[in-house]
Formats: sequence, C-alpha cells, structure tokens
Amino acid sequence: MKTNLLFKLSLIFLFGTYSVFAGNFKADPIHTWTGNVSSNWNDFKNWDPEVIPSSSDNVLIPTSTPHDPILESCNATICNSMILEFDGFKTTNSSRGGLTISGGEVVVDGSLTIKAGATMTIGDDGALTVNGNTKIISSGGLVIESGGSLITNGSITGSAIVRRIIANDGFWHFLSSPVGYQPICNGVFAPLEVNFGTTPITSWDFYKWLTNCPTPPEPAERWRNLRTESQGVNYTDFGAIPNFEVKKGYMVSYALGFLTTKVFSGNPNTGDETYSFLDVTSDCSWELAGNPYPSAFDWNQVSNKENLTNGYYYVWNDAKSGGAGYEAYLDVLNKTSGVNGNIPSMQGFFVKIDPAKSKQIVVPNSSRVHDLNLWLKNSESLSVNKLLIKLSNGSNWDESTIIFGSNGTVGKDWYDAEKILSLDKNIPQVYTIVDNDQKTLINSLPYTNDAITVPVGFVAPATGDYSLTISGIESFASLNLVLEDLKENTTQNLVQNSTYHFTAKGNEDAGRFLLHFAGSIGMSEKNNSTINIFSNEKTVYITCAAGSHNAQLTVSNLLGQEILTQKLNDQTMNQVQVNALKGYYIVKVQNESSVKTAKVYIN
Repeated sequence: MKTNLLFKLSLIFLFGTYSVFAGNFKADPIHTWTGNVSSNWNDFKNWDPEVIPSSSDNVLIPTSTPHDPILESCNATICNSMILEFDGFKTTNSSRGGLTISGGEVVVDGSLTIKAGATMTIGDDGALTVNGNTKIISSGGLVIESGGSLITNGSITGSAIVRRIIANDGFWHFLSSPVGYQPICNGVFAPLEVNFGTTPITSWDFYKWLTNCPTPPEPAERWRNLRTESQGVNYTDFGAIPNFEVKKGYMVSYALGFLTTKVFSGNPNTGDETYSFLDVTSDCSWELAGNPYPSAFDWNQVSNKENLTNGYYYVWNDAKSGGAGYEAYLDVLNKTSGVNGNIPSMQGFFVKIDPAKSKQIVVPNSSRVHDLNLWLKNSESLSVNKLLIKLSNGSNWDESTIIFGSNGTVGKDWYDAEKILSLDKNIPQVYTIVDNDQKTLINSLPYTNDAITVPVGFVAPATGDYSLTISGIESFASLNLVLEDLKENTTQNLVQNSTYHFTAKGNEDAGRFLLHFAGSIGMSEKNNSTINIFSNEKTVYITCAAGSHNAQLTVSNLLGQEILTQKLNDQTMNQVQVNALKGYYIVKVQNESSVKTAKVYIN
C-alpha cells in the first residue's frame, strides 16, 4: 500500500458557510481550493493563492467548485487544518460535492463531522485515520470503497457505507461485518426471504460454523447452511431476523446472479473488542471469528492469547499457491507464506480455544492498521531454519513446514499449528504428525545435535503419481536428512536428491513416510531421551535417539485389556507388529527414567 501521503487535519464538513466556523482557524494563511483546472491536489493552479498548502497553512474547500479535490499518493503534503463546505450539489459536475482519498493515508488529528449533503469517499488504496470523534449526520456521507481503510480512535456516530467486492466465481471466502445490525437476507449477501425458493441454489452459499467440532474443522455437519433443505430460511441457527453477528465469521460463495459489490451499511465498529467464546465445552473447540473493523488489525497486539490452545489464527486463502487452502500465523517466524499478521477488514478467521481457561481474547483498538492485503495474496521466500515439505500431483500442490528454533519441542506445544484440510477435495494435502495424533501444518522443533524422526502423512485426492519435495536444506550448515517410505520399504537421501516420486491411491495415508534428521541442527539441547511412538498399518514404531535401553512396550485396547507386551531392542528405532483388529490402541513404553504413552490406529 502507498503510505507516503500524510495529512494532519482538523476536518469539518459543513452544510452552511465557512464564516460560522471561522474561529476554528489559527491566524495562519488560508489556502482556498478552486479546482479550476483539475482534481490534482498538487497542482498550484487549483489553489488561491496559487501555492500548494504547507504544514503551516489552513485549507478551505468551498462548495460547487468545478472539480473536487482528490488526495493521491505523492510527496508528503501537510496542512494545519481543513474546512470543507458542501451543499450536496455541483455546478459543473453531476456528482455531489465531496472529498476523495484515492491513495495514501490521511490523518485527522481532531474531530470529523460530516453534515447532510457532504460526502467523503475512501477509495481503493486509500486510508483515513481519525484521532478525535467522528459524527456522520446523514446516511451515506462516509463511503469506504472495496480496498479502502478507516481507523477511528474516538467515538463514531451515524451510518457509513462499506463496500467489498466478491467475484462471482464460486470460490469460498470467510466474511465478517464491519458494522452493527447488518441484515443478511437483503438480496446482496443472500436472497430476500421471499425469494429463497426461486433463487438458484447454485448461485450462492452462506454458512456459519458450530463449535465443539471434530478436528480439523471441515466436516459438513458442523457447517450450518442459511438455506434449509426445503429452500427456506434457517431461522433456527441464524435467528428470527438473520443479521451478521459482530466478531463472527461466515463462509460465503457467489456465482452469476448476485452483485459482486457487497454493501455493509451501518455504524462502523470501533473501540476495544472482547471475543467471548462461551459456547466452547470440549477440547475440540475451533471457533470461526471475524474482524469487526473497517480496517485490518495486528494479531501481534491481541491480548489474552494464552486462552487459545496455540497462538495461531487460521484463514482460508482461495488464492493460495498450489491450490486453495488454509494459512496460519502466530508471529513473524511461525507462519505460512500468505499471511503477515494483519487480519484484513471483513475477514473471518479460525482460532482454537482452550476450554479450561477463560475463553476470551481481546483485540484493542490500538491494534488497528491500514493493510490492503485483501483475501490474502502476498507471498515471501522461505526463512532460514525452515524446511518446506511440498506434495504435488503435477497440477496442484500443498505444503507443510518444519521450523527449528529455541522455543520448539518434539511434542505438542504452543508453536505448533494444527493442519486444517482444504475445503477443495481436489488439492493434495500434506502434514507432519506430532505425538501420533495431531496433524500439523507448522511443526516447531528444537535446535539439536541428536537424531529426530518426524512422521509425514498425506491425502491423495485420486490414484496417481505424486512427488514429495523438501526445500530449505541449504539453509542448514550441517544436516543429514533421509526420507523413509514404509510402504515401499525404501529410503532416499534428501540432501543428495530433494524430490521423491511415488504412487498413491486416492485416499489418506497418515503414516507412510518418516523424515529422519541427523547431524547438527543449530544449538544442542542435549536431550536425547525423547521417545516417539507412531504407527503405520499394523506396525508400531518407537524411536529414541539414545536407544531403548531396558525399555518395555505394552499395547492395550481402549478397555485396558493387554494385547501385547515385549522388551525393546537397544537401538534408536524399534518396529513391533501388532496383530489385532482395526481400531485405536494404547501403546506404553517405559524405560529406567521415563514413561511415554500414545494412542495409535492399527489398520
């Protein structure tokens, strides 16, 4: 975004004449906008006297000028204060009188009052910050176009219009409302209630998410459709008068037949916002929240994140490289490439709540930022000490990340982002496995000199040829990395050849591959006693870098009945066949110093 235009204004929109408000000006020169030649703010011929205003000047923009001023990105233009007079009519232009911010940031240090007939428009790539109170006398006096941004640090009264363009392409988007009491069934976001039965069901979708779900949040039964099976309105889940709930996200999709410009109309939300997830009752507690502001906000400034299971937010990105999928962000190091920590205006996002804590997070008004990363389209290169695992079928691909850092652990921790599988079933999916039962998008591991084994699972959307590619190996000073294919009983040195080709059936395989790390990875934590347990088909694998000296393995069913007991060999990996019926079992490994248990699936 272009941000090199900074105005420090005391801005008042008037319906009457300037002289009533003359006391608001200091005894500094007054520069009057004439608009004689164009809308260019930086053309001196548009000013009387013919001098572009400076930081010590006050500015008057009278009504009915030939051209309204447009504030575009340019070298910094600073004025002391500004008064705009409007009566809602033009003499040489068919539009109402108004001020347009088409690029850069305008800062209003004082209050902003928009009276009847006056219009301020924040255009695409334009931004306005108001540090004082904002008062909008008549509806539509403040318009924020799709791509514009408004930050208000004082109170705001009156009704504004906030627009968002959503293409009629059938793609999914997570949407939230920047205003209060926005109707859903208004013909823009969903059909009018009387038209539900006649509007083609292929032209729109509107869903909300129910919490306490299976992991990841993608089963169809947890999404509640605004449209019932009989083509009526789902009042049960959306209320007797379906309105957007502030701070809640929704999943929407539109095709031909709906306007691409969605219009929110109402009082723009401002001030600190507390999210209370009181409906959370179980450990599986994903919530689809929403950005309540007509601006982005910085996730790094959100408080009470200790009430989350991990510190990540998750957003859907239909423009994600390789195919539509989820992005995740915790901080500048623990993130995927499509997010920068600023959650865009009108963006829905997933978080996972810890039911044992207070179930709240707080987004302070001070966290608001101008960021026009609409629908998440940015990207960046891979950072040092990151490995990227890429699964591709030749047309589409998916990625999972392993990060080495001082905060990571071998087991589940705050810095691990769980994997949410794509809503698009045609996109291959890849993930690492933590503690045998958590599919992981970002796996944070410790710096170590010891061997680590990481299981890798995947979803193949169809039977065919696939490839696994590991990127980022060159960023490590010394690293030995071997991929083991348990199905084919083969290994490949990924340092020598970073791409492995294989054939897979059209299903999910949660434990076919193992990544074996050896050599120095950063600083050693000198902890070589960590035991990892995972399974593939009917084989249970137990790894321990220090060896399994005097370790005993016990396998039990979920009723506690013992299925198998045996002593493990003193080596870094043991493989144990479990001849039992399909289902989940409890594996316990006990040595002289520790006990480790895990739930595994025997196929």
